[in-house]
Amino acid sequence: MEAIITAATVLTMYFNAVNSNEANYMYNADMEDGVVNKIEVYEQNAEHTMTQKKEYRYEYDEQGRLSNKEMLSWDEATKQWQKSSRLTYKYYKNGYNVEVSSWNAEKQAYDLPSEVTLYRSQAPNLTTVKTYKMNETHDNMYLASRMVIMEPLDGNLLAVK
Repeated sequence: MEAIITAATVLTMYFNAVNSNEANYMYNADMEDGVVNKIEVYEQNAEHTMTQKKEYRYEYDEQGRLSNKEMLSWDEATKQWQKSSRLTYKYYKNGYNVEVSSWNAEKQAYDLPSEVTLYRSQAPNLTTVKTYKMNETHDNMYLASRMVIMEPLDGNLLAVK
């Protein structure tokens, strides 16, 4: 399984968002050498006034793979971005993990992951996906969902009627 979450993937997601039909939202990307470091999302109301809504910050590892995606929300009262959550990507020989952590304002740090999804290549064109969620009562994680993704060997999508 090749790492699919690269700087190019993030750039493609940005261009897809900019060109979408979501007319009420505007996107501004901070880019350097073709790499998206930050995307700000603005909402435009009926009077064409734009207000800040979300900010996404991206970090990459030495191989150009996405390592962190941090989500922030605009706080109108303080006029500052407030951290909300973070996705952490960890890569392995046969796949990668995506960990979801929430910002703890009291501790001024991210909590331990509340959810972890494991993507593992089992064979060419066959990937397993398992999602584990935190059980706060027992302070452990439980298997919440699992699936197998199979891609056609020839690269064409199969249509079922």
